[in-house]
Amino acid sequence: MRNIVNAVAFSLVAAILLISCSSVTSNDPNAVLQEFFEHLAKKDIDGATKYVTSDSKPTMQMMKKGLDMAEKMKDSLPQSDPLKDFQDVVIEPARVMGDSAFIVVKSKSQQRPDAEFKLLKQSDGWKVDFTMSTLMRMGMKSAQSQGDEIRDSINVNSEEIQKGMKMADSVLKSIDPKTLEDIQKKLENLK
Repeated sequence: MRNIVNAVAFSLVAAILLISCSSVTSNDPNAVLQEFFEHLAKKDIDGATKYVTSDSKPTMQMMKKGLDMAEKMKDSLPQSDPLKDFQDVVIEPARVMGDSAFIVVKSKSQQRPDAEFKLLKQSDGWKVDFTMSTLMRMGMKSAQSQGDEIRDSINVNSEEIQKGMKMADSVLKSIDPKTLEDIQKKLENLK
């Protein structure tokens, strides 16, 4: 009987610790981004999806489908792991501005330009904004920071870029997962 009481007490303490740890993580934007990166580095897209906004889930679905396709076609593709970059980062302290947090992520090896990730505070804590429009904005910022010659070589005005980002984001949100599977099957048949 005493063993049962001890086991129940231990289980309650463990549950309380787990709950308190998860709430601390969701209240710290740096910890959320770190967890997100750790899951991506392990190619655990489902785990990483827990740390993104609901608007970002279509992007994560696409990423998962892309990884699945890459895995199936790994013999015909060059050997590189794009998710390995998520292991080679230094995360700067977050700049919190209301319900938004901005975190600069730097490459330890300095092979990649710095990127600034945006997190949004939601009812269940901080979440990474990983929508296509945000990713495109990050890419444009990165290109801009690498020099004006890159920006000048892209002969598109910012209004057109904004329209394109909104359109890409709305298309991703409206794609049915079944359609993505059909596309994947058709791509596999092209082998």
